[in-house]
Amino acid sequence: MHVLWNAWFKRRSGSNALYRDGLEVLEVDLPAVITTDLRLNEPRYVKLPDIMKAKKKPLETVEPSALGVSPVERLKAVKFDPPSQRSKGVMVKDVGELFAALRGKGLV
Repeated sequence: MHVLWNAWFKRRSGSNALYRDGLEVLEVDLPAVITTDLRLNEPRYVKLPDIMKAKKKPLETVEPSALGVSPVERLKAVKFDPPSQRSKGVMVKDVGELFAALRGKGLV
C-alpha cells in the first residue's frame, strides 16, 4: 500500500497509524510505503505558561519491576583508556615565525 500526504504517524504493533490535519486517521498494515510532507519536521513550540505549569506537576518515577521488565545490560565496557596527553601549544608573533616552526617540524 502507498499513502500520500500524511502529516505524522505513530508506530503500532504490526501497523502504522497515519494522521492528516487532525481529521483523518488511517491504519496501514506493514510493509507499506509512506510519503510525508514538510509539516512532519515542524517543531511544536511550547508556550511559557505551559512550561511553568509542567514545573509544578509531580514527576512520577516507575521502577522497571513494576512494569514487569527486568533491566538487562545491553552494552558492556571492554576497555577504557583516557585520551593521550597533548603537547602544549606555542604562541607565535607573526606568520614568519609560524612558518619557521612548521618547517622545523617537517610539516611544510
